Amino acid sequence: MKRALIFLIFAVFAAMASADEDAMLKYKDFTPQELTALSKEERHSSVPMAYSSAASAGLSKFSELLFSMQLNTLMYPGIDNYNVAVKQYQKDLGDKSTGILTVSQIHKLEKRSEFQKLSRVFFPDQYSSYKAKNSASIQGTMMIHDENIAYPVNHTKLTCYKADNYCELKQLYLSFPEIDSWSANFHVMEAGTEFFDITRWDGNTIDALPSDPDSGCRKTSLNLNFKTKEFYQITRNGDKDCEINGVTFPKLEKPRIAQIVDGEKIINREFSKLKKMAFEMLSVDFKNAITKLIESEKNPG
Repeated sequence: MKRALIFLIFAVFAAMASADEDAMLKYKDFTPQELTALSKEERHSSVPMAYSSAASAGLSKFSELLFSMQLNTLMYPGIDNYNVAVKQYQKDLGDKSTGILTVSQIHKLEKRSEFQKLSRVFFPDQYSSYKAKNSASIQGTMMIHDENIAYPVNHTKLTCYKADNYCELKQLYLSFPEIDSWSANFHVMEAGTEFFDITRWDGNTIDALPSDPDSGCRKTSLNLNFKTKEFYQITRNGDKDCEINGVTFPKLEKPRIAQIVDGEKIINREFSKLKKMAFEMLSVDFKNAITKLIESEKNPG
């Protein structure tokens, strides 16, 4: 039931995101002055909070200084020549170079400058496993074969107890900021502990099934081999349709195979993506200069 609820939550957030996206598109070309001139009722009921915040920043007496600092962070000449910097920034966004920032441009400027301040954060990446006479433990990163996992940077710990005949699965997730996030921050989340009843315990392997069999729309099993270091969580279709609160989820086309692995490469890849995304937000002229410098280093003379 937990995983089905997660799918439902994602569906609800997707619907909310779609409505917010329509509002973001509707008001994106408004200047702070134009947005403030709207009726109080419209501003409170229809205008996205991100744009209201951008309008407040744009109407502040310190706005030019604030935006100059943010433009400088993105390698535009914000302090030296504010007007030129604004027009270059607008051009790089693919917008008209008017020299007057709209609320969407102010919002993007804030987010892009915040992304330049992000650095790699510590997150547990230990990978280990052992199986003793009466207990066993695995920790590492959960990944899904042939599918994208919602939170690729995670720390998964599975502990099994022979005498009590159960395993418990605990997970931490690291959520990365997106360019359209409200703030450029990382978030660590902890999932509720899942319990599994052990169905087999022999020399090198442990098999287990969920203590809570969910709604019957999915069947999950643990297949753990400590000799080959293969630790799988396999999800198959159950006997019932997956419908929760009126939302129906399609049948799996094939078993969903998750595996606990050494996550070093996965974690490094996700942080590299973030670093690349932050670089792409910089001034085009600056990026071109960096590219030329790298090429000259590769091909001296």
